[in-house]
Amino acid sequence: METSDIVGYIDPLISYPGDKPAVKVSCSRSTFTSRVYRLGAGYKHLDAPPVSHQLVSEIPQQTHRGTPQFSRIGSFARVKSWVRSDLDAVDSMSISFWCQATLPTGAGHDQYLFSSIDIEHMTGFECLLDEDGNLFLHVGGSAEVQQVRFSIKFVRHQWYHLHFVVEPGNGVVKLNVQAKAGDIGEQSAFFTEEYQLPQAARIASKRPFTIASNSRQCGPSSKPENSCSFNGKIDGFKLLTRSKENTHILLDFDFSLDIPTDKIRDKSKGLCGELINGPSRAVTSHDWDASQSDWTCASYGYGAIHFHDDDLDDAMWDTSFKLELPRHLWSGCYAVFVDDGETTDFIPFFVKPNPDAEEIPPVALVIPTFTYAGDGSKIDKYSKTMMKRPDLGISLYDSHNDGSGTCFSTVKRPILNMRPDYSMWLFDGPREFPADLWFVDFLERELGAGGYDIITDHQISESGAPLLKRYKVLLSGSHPEYCTFDMLDSYSAFLGNGGRFMYLGGNGYYWVTTHDVARSHRIEVRRAEAGCRTFGLPAGNWHHSLTGEPGGLWRSRGRPPNCLVGLGSCAMGVGKGTSYGITDEARSDPRVSRFLRGLEAEQVIGDFGLVQGAASGDEIDRLDYGLGTPRNATMIATTKLTGGHSDDYMLFNEETLFPMANITGTTSEKIRSDMIFFETPSGGAVFSVGSINWVGALAWNTFHNNVASITVNVLHDFLLGTKTG
Repeated sequence: METSDIVGYIDPLISYPGDKPAVKVSCSRSTFTSRVYRLGAGYKHLDAPPVSHQLVSEIPQQTHRGTPQFSRIGSFARVKSWVRSDLDAVDSMSISFWCQATLPTGAGHDQYLFSSIDIEHMTGFECLLDEDGNLFLHVGGSAEVQQVRFSIKFVRHQWYHLHFVVEPGNGVVKLNVQAKAGDIGEQSAFFTEEYQLPQAARIASKRPFTIASNSRQCGPSSKPENSCSFNGKIDGFKLLTRSKENTHILLDFDFSLDIPTDKIRDKSKGLCGELINGPSRAVTSHDWDASQSDWTCASYGYGAIHFHDDDLDDAMWDTSFKLELPRHLWSGCYAVFVDDGETTDFIPFFVKPNPDAEEIPPVALVIPTFTYAGDGSKIDKYSKTMMKRPDLGISLYDSHNDGSGTCFSTVKRPILNMRPDYSMWLFDGPREFPADLWFVDFLERELGAGGYDIITDHQISESGAPLLKRYKVLLSGSHPEYCTFDMLDSYSAFLGNGGRFMYLGGNGYYWVTTHDVARSHRIEVRRAEAGCRTFGLPAGNWHHSLTGEPGGLWRSRGRPPNCLVGLGSCAMGVGKGTSYGITDEARSDPRVSRFLRGLEAEQVIGDFGLVQGAASGDEIDRLDYGLGTPRNATMIATTKLTGGHSDDYMLFNEETLFPMANITGTTSEKIRSDMIFFETPSGGAVFSVGSINWVGALAWNTFHNNVASITVNVLHDFLLGTKTG
C-alpha cells in the first residue's frame, strides 16, 4: 500500500469471537474484494522472519461495492431542538459570547462562529470569518441571503466579547465589541458598528443551530470537503429575543458545565446540545487569572471550549460490510485485506480472548493499542496517502492547524501506521504495531496457537485487575507509552498477586492517559511542563477534561515506571543503536544466571537488529533507585559495558537540571539501556529490557540469536515459577 487509494477502518477496533464488527472502506473503484487474515510477522527484510499471516478460511473472500468516503473534520457544537417559528415577528434578536481566534487568517477556508442558515429557503442567520479574517454576518431575506461585512479584524489570541443585535422588521444589524487588553501594555477597547439591510431579515430557521461551524450536513462525503470549523475558543454563548416588554432566552450555554462529556447545557431551560469531533474542554477562558489551575476546583476561568478545524473523533463512514467472526477464533491481531485491483490495504482489528473458553492459557501479550491510537497517522511511508487524505486526522504528537497541541486521539478512523508493513521514516524500519507482530510470531513459535492470549490496553482499562489475574505471565509490547491510573493499579495488583511480567520495550508507562469506557474509541493525553514532546500545553490547561486529574508524566505524579517495571525512560536517539554487556553480578547471581543458559561464552548481547542495527535504540530506559527501582533489582546487562550510545542520543529534559551539560550519549552516564530482574514478596517477578528496539533484535535471523535466547529462557522460567498469593 505505497500510495493506496483504498483505505479503511473497523468499528469497533476490538471484538469478541462471534461479534459482527463493521468494516468501513473508502474505495474509488467500482468494486473491491476482502479476505481476513490472522496476522503474524509482516515486515519484509532479508534477516527478518518470513511473512506469516494466516488466512481465516471460515470467512470467505467476498466482493463489495466501492464507494469513496471522506471524513468531515473540524469540531463544533450542534443544537437540534432549539427552533422557534416566531423569530421573524420579534422586535430584536441578540447573540452574545466571548471568543478568541487562534488562526484568524490563513485557515484556507471560511470559519463559522455560529449558524442556523437554511440556504434553500433563504432563512436563518450565521457569522463567519473569511480566509482573510474579515467578519461577516449572513441573515435570510425575501430574495436572497443578505450579507454584512464588519470592519473589525481579530488579533490572534486576543479575547473579544461580541454582541450582535438583529431587528428583523426594519433590517437593522448592530455589533457591540469589547476587545479585552491582551497584556499589561494594552487597555480594553469598546466600539459599535451598525448597518441597514436592504430587506427585512428572515431569521426563523428549521436547521439545527451550530456553534463553531455552519449548519450544513455532517457525516461522510463522497469527495474531499473543506472544514468550516472555527479555530479558537468560545465561551458564554447566549441567544435571546425581545418583543415589546418581554425578553425570551432561547439559548444560554455555560460551557463550564458537564466538562467531561460531549454535552453542552443550556442554563435557561435545560436544553442540551452535543459536541462533534472532540473539541478541547477544560481550557482557560477570558476570565482565567492563574489563581486556580485545576478546573475541578475553579469557580470561574474554565468556561471556554477550544474548537479546531482539524479535530476528528469519529470519521462516521458508512459501513461497507460486516464481518461475522467465528466463535472459535483465537484471540489475536487480525486484518481485513482489501483489494480494488489497483491498490490494497490491510485493515487491522483485534479479537479478545473467548470469555467462554474452557481453558485459559497462562501467558498474555499486551498489545499497546493506546500507543497505536496516540501515535496514529504520524507521517510515514504512507505520506502520499496522508497528504491526499488530511481528513484522516492527526496524532497526539501533531499540533493543530492553529498551533495548539492535541489532547485527544481516536481509533474511529483509518490509522495508517497501524499496518503490518508500516516502516517509520525516522528509523527506516517497523515501529509499534508491525514491530509488535514479531512478538506474536515469537509466541506462536514458542507456545503454539492457543498457548497464549492477546489482550489490549483498551481491555485492561475496561476490565482491570480481574482480566490480568487470569494469567501467570504478561509480556508487554515494544512501546507501551500510555497508561491510565487504573491500569497502573491493575498491573501492580497482578504483581502483588504473584504475577510475572516481561517488560520488553522502552518508554513505557510514561504519559498520564485517560480513557472513557463509554467512549472507548477516545483517549486523552495532556502534555504538560516536562517529557519528550513536540509541544507543551499552556499553563492552566494541564488537567484532563475526562477525569480532572493532572496530566503530564506519571513521573511527575509520583508514579514513575521505575516503581512498576524497575526502569524509566531517559533518552532517545535516531542514530545507530548499541548492544548490551552482561554484568559480572549476573553471572554469579543464581536468580538471574539461569536466564543466560546457553550464553556462557558470550559477553555482548544484541549487537544486531532489524531497527537501528542493535537491541538498544529509539527510546530507552534505565535503572534508577531514586525514582523507585526496587532495591532488590539485579542488573543483568547494560549498554554502558559495550561503549554506550553515540551522541545521536540525547537525555530527556526531565532528566537534567542546570547547568544543562553532559546530555548526549557519550557524555552522560544516565543515557543507557539496563536489563534488570527483581522479585516481589508474593512470588511475582519482573524482567525488563528498557529499549523499544529489543523486539527488532529478537526477530533478527528468524529468532536465532542471543536476544531471543534470553527472552526464551525468561519466558519458560517464568512459566515454571510457582505463583502464590
